[in-house]
Amino acid sequence: MTMFKKTLLAATITGALVAPQMVLAEEAVSQEYVANTSEFFSESTISGNLNFWMRSRDRGNVDANGNDTKKTTNLDHGSIFANIGFNSGYIGGVAGADVVIYSTFDMWQNGGADHEMNFWGVNNPYDKKAEDSSCSNVWTDCNDNGASFATAAAKFKFGESVTAKLGYFQPSVPSSLGVNWSFAPGTYRGGEVGATFGDLALGVVVADEYKAPWFKETYEFRTSDGEDAGVVYSVGARYNLANNISLDFGYGALTDGDRKNMHFKVKGTTDSGFFWSPQLYVVDDSEQFDSTAFQLAFLSAKSFGQYSFRAEATYTVAEDLNSNNVGNMSYRLTKEYGGSNGAYDIWWNNRSDFNHDGELAGFFSASRDFSDIGGKGFSAGLSAAAGAGSSAPGYDDLLEYAYSAFANYAIQRGALEGANISFYYTEYFNDTNAPNWTGYTNLFQDETDFKLTLTIPFGIK
Repeated sequence: MTMFKKTLLAATITGALVAPQMVLAEEAVSQEYVANTSEFFSESTISGNLNFWMRSRDRGNVDANGNDTKKTTNLDHGSIFANIGFNSGYIGGVAGADVVIYSTFDMWQNGGADHEMNFWGVNNPYDKKAEDSSCSNVWTDCNDNGASFATAAAKFKFGESVTAKLGYFQPSVPSSLGVNWSFAPGTYRGGEVGATFGDLALGVVVADEYKAPWFKETYEFRTSDGEDAGVVYSVGARYNLANNISLDFGYGALTDGDRKNMHFKVKGTTDSGFFWSPQLYVVDDSEQFDSTAFQLAFLSAKSFGQYSFRAEATYTVAEDLNSNNVGNMSYRLTKEYGGSNGAYDIWWNNRSDFNHDGELAGFFSASRDFSDIGGKGFSAGLSAAAGAGSSAPGYDDLLEYAYSAFANYAIQRGALEGANISFYYTEYFNDTNAPNWTGYTNLFQDETDFKLTLTIPFGIK
């Protein structure tokens, strides 16, 4: 009986000592969980956009004698785009998540179904097979209103130097990979790792599928001959020198294909604000080019008070395997447009890519901000581009040129404060007698193009 009492007393004392510690431990775990969860949500943001895009583009051609024909409708649509994105904080300062979904809808569509501001109802950019049996022509009536995702990725931070993403994402570390854009970005399926050491940033990206934003689901990579290209991978580095100068290098390739790409960019800004950047883009693909293709570029920009100027030039070498065609070079790891994209800085927005073999091209833009004379939020400008130097057997030597007028107004007050209204008008001229996409592999005839957009950003948190 005495032993029983001693045992009972010992158990009671032990319980009295241990129980509070268990409660304290549980409370500590609970508090840590709450703190981590709170950090995940408290540092998160929720934001989005509601955008309206209206476009009218007419394109000409040439007749059997090489004479210009009357322009006809190429694109004619009004599209609505809406997206919402959740960007979390980091649990324990390490793990988080980013999710962006978007939806598109055509208010009207009387031209090409592949206009990129709504979903194109085909299976992928390679086969282009209609996914709906009611679609009689994939090029004219195969639009597909609906919703998709741009981003659905886990993100990680390891200390102050290393970051990573895994899932459906857009590359954000140095590499040769980029994405196509509509109002939404293209999406890779895979992962990336980036590391920063002082002025040096390094990156690795690996992906097994991709989708341009006018497709709802991702698809595989294919070679220029249409075979499975396996996985894309890319490495890159960016180094900041003194005097506002940076070096940017990227290299990418396919695991089951021949194609490779590489770029090298130098970017600098003088003390007076003059931006300058010589760049080299390289694509090696024995299924498309007779030799390694490359493009040399020089970019520059300068502002003087309310006025901003850009002047750029490119020279392209892209010898096609077919000697009857003039090749063109696009900086990406797939030949097919929409199959992938590259980290390419050049955007002239004057219709043509100005990227044919042997073509020397130039661009100039001037714009003015009118806030100093009572036009706060309003800017407008003009741009022009021209290219020449290519020759296709049986056709006139290449001469193409265009001019554009553009304006933007940021609404200053009222219910739409912060929204932007923009218009962009382009006249493009092709002085060759080559029919659309004939002889010159990336060339069409004269165009008139008008775009009007309203973008309304919003933030929930």
